Amino acid sequence: MRIRVTGFVLAVLIAVSLTLSAFASTETENTPVEPPQVSAIPQNAVVPAAVMAESPFTLDGMTMYGLDYEVYKDTNYITVESFVAAVDRNAVVEEENGTVIVTSDAAASVVTVIGYGWVISGTANAEKETLSLTAKKGNYYAEANGRVLYVENGVITVNGKVALPVRVLAKIFNMDVAYDSVSMKVALTRREEGGSYLEDADTYYNQDTLYWLSHIIHAESGNQPLRGKIAVGNVVMNRLASPNFPNTIYDVLFQKNQFSPAMSGSIYRDPNAASVRAAKMVMDGAEALEDVLFFNRKGMNTRAARNRTFVATIGGHSFYA
Repeated sequence: MRIRVTGFVLAVLIAVSLTLSAFASTETENTPVEPPQVSAIPQNAVVPAAVMAESPFTLDGMTMYGLDYEVYKDTNYITVESFVAAVDRNAVVEEENGTVIVTSDAAASVVTVIGYGWVISGTANAEKETLSLTAKKGNYYAEANGRVLYVENGVITVNGKVALPVRVLAKIFNMDVAYDSVSMKVALTRREEGGSYLEDADTYYNQDTLYWLSHIIHAESGNQPLRGKIAVGNVVMNRLASPNFPNTIYDVLFQKNQFSPAMSGSIYRDPNAASVRAAKMVMDGAEALEDVLFFNRKGMNTRAARNRTFVATIGGHSFYA
């Protein structure tokens, strides 16, 4: 939640804090008072020693406790419910039948000033931020604020609760992820820029790119598995980033003798929902294959098949670098 504390509110809080500080020092002049200690664990929480010793995650340098996690296919998964409880008190989590929904919609935050044995709280102006997250067991994506995030090994459950990879959760909550070789823990860090959650789809996705990418994915691979759709999108976006191809997505797709749907006109057919989702995943960084620039129907004797480096076959397409 981004907070904008007005100058007046801040001045009042500081003034009151100074007054109470002076008052407290008078009342306890001869009694030394230690400042309150800050702990990563709630005061009354009972945390098993094994959990405390083994928790492999930190947030802003502090060990995260209470997370329900599992390593699945060499990927750290954390239940959405336990992760949200640890990082976002404003969020509401609802979970039923293998689907978890997280919402957060708060327009103001409480400013708390902590002193020596006293607390002042007040509500200050804040910039509204919202989160809408849905993840369903068995899907290969999670949806957050209109964006579609690829989950390569699928959404799973851990101890009966829906779980997502730590990197997906970090992206949703606008955090960086790294491995700390000293503590040997996965280190999460809140980003200073960008707010509490990932940017909304309306402002994040370039609509022209989304339009053409979803259309070409549908035209070329509408009947292919999700990974095949993503790989087709990777070819298009890799060409767009390459100095050896045109620098707009329209020009990439309509370059002579490159994409048959652009030549036949089938590129203009409305894409299905799966193709739109795949396009969004690609624009959000999903990568099925690295460095691919060409593809053709499996088994075809094309120039790419003869002269380019074969990378992989997915479904009915072969891909080349």
